[in-house]
Amino acid sequence: MVYKIMKGNTFIFFEALLITLVLLSVGFSIGLYFESFRTSKVIQGYKNFEVEALDLKLQNYYFQTLNKGNCMVALEENINFADRLYDEGLIIQKYEDINQITEELLLEKKRYVLLKTELWLNSIILKERCKEPFHTVIYLYSNTPGQAKEAEQEAISNVLKDIKEKKGNQVILIPIAGDMELRAIDLQMKIYNITYLPSILIDEKYVLEGFHNTEEIEKYLK
Repeated sequence: MVYKIMKGNTFIFFEALLITLVLLSVGFSIGLYFESFRTSKVIQGYKNFEVEALDLKLQNYYFQTLNKGNCMVALEENINFADRLYDEGLIIQKYEDINQITEELLLEKKRYVLLKTELWLNSIILKERCKEPFHTVIYLYSNTPGQAKEAEQEAISNVLKDIKEKKGNQVILIPIAGDMELRAIDLQMKIYNITYLPSILIDEKYVLEGFHNTEEIEKYLK
């Protein structure tokens, strides 16, 4: 009788083990699917900017031959493009925050960073040619921050987001990862003597290292 009870318990044990393994396998497969889905969404988001990048490059050539009669149209398009790029970047960042960085994802992100750098250069050209009173706020951050710096960068991002919402078209806000081994970014950082990440560059004149509150930043946006 004792033997039969043990045998029954053994069967129940293996039955429970089998069910557990099946559930774990299904859960793992579902998790893998969603992870792959999120990664593909991030990569697709970056790839969608490739046509935008070509468009922006052509705009760059156009802006260099611009006459003042076309300034308002060019400025409006540049600001709209900057806003679209910024909004899409926020969406991509949400996906990116929950994914491990792969080589493919890193490559796409580098292209995206270069696109934002070209937008920055276009904005500089327009300010010089059109003499319009808008501000460029370039937020140079670390792509691989430690825990303390990550918290600092999140606080800076929130402050800049609030300023952008408040100032609207008066400010072109361009966040750029400054440590992705891209020579175009490295050159800009050398030109403006930026040696610390995160830093905020305002109107290609003022460099604010680390965290600064809203009032401190807005002093340079008058």
